[in-house]
Amino acid sequence: MTPMSRRRPIRYLAVAAALLSSIVLGGCGGSDTPAVCSAVDALQTSVEDIVDKDINLDSLSTLDDDLGQVRADLADVKSAAEDEYAAEVDAVDQAATSARSSLSAAMDSPSAQTVAAVGTAVKSLGTALTALRDAVQSTC
Repeated sequence: MTPMSRRRPIRYLAVAAALLSSIVLGGCGGSDTPAVCSAVDALQTSVEDIVDKDINLDSLSTLDDDLGQVRADLADVKSAAEDEYAAEVDAVDQAATSARSSLSAAMDSPSAQTVAAVGTAVKSLGTALTALRDAVQSTC
């Protein structure tokens, strides 16, 4: 055997080792994040859209649409979170239901008092979401 032919098996072994290590290491530390993380991110965006809104008589109809998006995003969180964050998800669900009820009352009987109740309910929704976000943070 010539020195050149001895080097080829070593090169093939080196290439094979490099490929194998990249396959093995590729499975570790990937960017796979749990579904609950992206679901909570989407919910946070929806809730922030409401919390940041100036709540008044003119904004009630758009707020109704925004709360619909919150409900849709909350459904995604419920399915992704399973039982692990049940208490926090239930708190957000109750706050969203309260906001929807306050909004319905304000739309049925608009007044400064009913609109103020919507603002209070929306703030409670933001607070409940913060608690959920804090709980999920260690997973994400």
